[in-house]
Amino acid sequence: MKKQTYYVCLAILLAAMVFSLGFGMTTGNLFIMVTIIACAVGAIWLCHRRVTDVMTDDLESAISGKAALKALEVTVIVAAIGFAAAMGFYFNGGLGNGMHGFGNGSILVGSSQFYPHGQMIYNENYLIADPANLTIDDVVALDRMSADSHRVREFPLAFGVALGAGVIFLVGLYAAFSYYYTKKYEE
Repeated sequence: MKKQTYYVCLAILLAAMVFSLGFGMTTGNLFIMVTIIACAVGAIWLCHRRVTDVMTDDLESAISGKAALKALEVTVIVAAIGFAAAMGFYFNGGLGNGMHGFGNGSILVGSSQFYPHGQMIYNENYLIADPANLTIDDVVALDRMSADSHRVREFPLAFGVALGAGVIFLVGLYAAFSYYYTKKYEE
């Protein structure tokens, strides 16, 4: 396979992967997404092994290595800043729940979430007209309000932990590959 054919193969695989991942996400089928990624990685590997042209020379390898290192550095820095910001939002934010009773017996239930400096990001109220005779609609509305409030509260934590784990993973891979190639080429 010629080098140009290899690049066409990569473009076709990328387009197929984007289409398949979009289909997998819209249908909510994780199996499709994992299968497509595994097949695409295998197909790229097979295509790369069949290339008969010279793929790289020393200058191109040095440029690619520097570009990869800079991309890794920028990714790690941006992810670490995102991690710090998300953790700051999570640990400096707050939540509030409350109820207010009215003279006619009705109750107003409220839930709110705010970030530092009192910036309100979620505020929801629900009026229970007759607390003695709760309907299923009342229970569902209270449950939805509570779930939405906690979802808003927990998103920065989940996002921050994911970014932090990504940073640790990337730095660990970099260290492992650096150690491996140092040992390999020192001998």
